[in-house]
Amino acid sequence: MKKKIIFLFLFLVSVAFSSGVMIFKVDKVLPDDLFEVIGTKSNTIYYFKLFDDGVQKGYVIKGWYFTPNNFIGKTNVKIISSLSSFLVEIGNERKGNYSVIPTFMLICPSDSKVVLDKYEIDQKMLKAEIGDIVMPRFNEMGIYTGIFEKKFIQKDIFSQDDEIYVVISMGLRKTGGYSLELESYEIKENEIIINLNLKSPGKGDMVTQAFTIPSYNLKLGKLKRGKYTIKVFVRKGENIERFLKNIEVK
Repeated sequence: MKKKIIFLFLFLVSVAFSSGVMIFKVDKVLPDDLFEVIGTKSNTIYYFKLFDDGVQKGYVIKGWYFTPNNFIGKTNVKIISSLSSFLVEIGNERKGNYSVIPTFMLICPSDSKVVLDKYEIDQKMLKAEIGDIVMPRFNEMGIYTGIFEKKFIQKDIFSQDDEIYVVISMGLRKTGGYSLELESYEIKENEIIINLNLKSPGKGDMVTQAFTIPSYNLKLGKLKRGKYTIKVFVRKGENIERFLKNIEVK
């Protein structure tokens, strides 16, 4: 149903076919808040997933390069599946200091990797700071709870045998130089209180020109049966950001 709705919603022209891959030009302006973002300040890719039915999946993709001196005329899109690989060139448009990747829709096999030049979209996992455990990308600010079983499994209801982890994310930032530091935490009856400090880059600091997600991973361990409220306070200079989340241990 979602697939049909999206097809009706978008006005599509210029279709290309090859090896189960379809590219459609999208002649509509879509709001940026629909999209996930990857890249750097000099090359940014926007995408959002329309559907994935286990056989095919679809994305809407756009982006840009910051090119004040040299226009980049095309973007290479690689679609790599278990059976084949496919390369298509998307013609870019010059707009001021930018080489703009026009909005297009891509349909490809569900097991495909999609790479625009050097950036792979829709990567499910991101390495965490602890060991070889992999974690989802926490683009949105807030509290995430779950357990680790080689990967982070997000959940709000636990058993008394679960080793519970809390991840606090401050959301997607456009540069590096941000970090979350633990000041204190305590478990008081049915409240879990976590105090953190967000460090931000200062003016003139040399930082990584790439999108980052400042986050902190805290192991609570096993908890007794009951309902708990997690209260997180993040100090940002003179301001304090507050987050709340309820979990249950059965």
